[in-house]
Amino acid sequence: MNLESVNKIPRNASIVFHLFAIVTLSVFSLYRIWIGDYKHAGFFSLAITPLLFSLLREWQYKANIIQKQITLIIVSIAICYSCFYLGYKGLIYLFPTIFVYFFLFSIKHALLLSCLYSLFGLGFALNIEPSSVIARYSIAIIDCIVFGTLFSHIINKQKDALFYLANTDELTGVYNRKRLKPSLNSAIENKIKHQTKASLLLLDLDHFKQINDTYGHITGDNVLRAVAETITRNKPDGAEVIRFGGEEFLIKLPGTDGEHALIFAEQLRQRISQITLTGVSQLITCSIGVKELEGDSLDEWINSCDKALYKAKNAGRNRVIQAG
Repeated sequence: MNLESVNKIPRNASIVFHLFAIVTLSVFSLYRIWIGDYKHAGFFSLAITPLLFSLLREWQYKANIIQKQITLIIVSIAICYSCFYLGYKGLIYLFPTIFVYFFLFSIKHALLLSCLYSLFGLGFALNIEPSSVIARYSIAIIDCIVFGTLFSHIINKQKDALFYLANTDELTGVYNRKRLKPSLNSAIENKIKHQTKASLLLLDLDHFKQINDTYGHITGDNVLRAVAETITRNKPDGAEVIRFGGEEFLIKLPGTDGEHALIFAEQLRQRISQITLTGVSQLITCSIGVKELEGDSLDEWINSCDKALYKAKNAGRNRVIQAG
């Protein structure tokens, strides 16, 4: 499950929604045919067409959020139309569809669209229903919108918390390895589609084992936190910091070419060498490998950066080397 996906109905739930909507509109159509109301039967039959198309796309794993949003709006138009001719019998179907808006749109847009949708439905129902009936339905619909808003807000908060827990390194507060593939693949896709530059830094603390052996693992953890905080504080907007290994950090710099990445890496190396911790007399230094994204795959990009890092290590540490 991709926790970054927001306002998305899972495939199986989406299929069920499509099936129930198709069955509901089919019942309307068949009933209208049975009573000889071919005009409205034809309208409801037409409304089924986009639902069938959307269901097919969902079944073929080709559905996207925009297609689902458009399908929901088409279904809403059909329900508003039914409110005009069926009154409260059409208003009943506002309730389930209002909740779907909060799955497919952001809270702000869902709130706006569901309010407009409800106003149209209630207004159309006045064609054949007395205002007292519309008033009672209005109260229930307002409750539905309020509950949908609260439910969506709670779900989004929980999703954010789950994403944080799943993708964050507990010790340092930066991303963990689970973030690696989606982050770098995103940069590679942007490079292929839009020729957007990106660079990668692989940073390794020098003689970190010596720090652990000399001062203890708790102090070693404090050093890792201090380094992660220094990287986070000094990184450009949009950059992502990932704890790659025990004392290794990977920094993705979107929109940055190799030259500017090299400048940033050197500045970062100097900032880290200025870290001071109580009780630690050993100088904290790091070695950094830099690689601009070219025609690399994910593994090639990381491996090139890793080779540059080891060149920095072999050259005496506490330095930055850019991959050729």
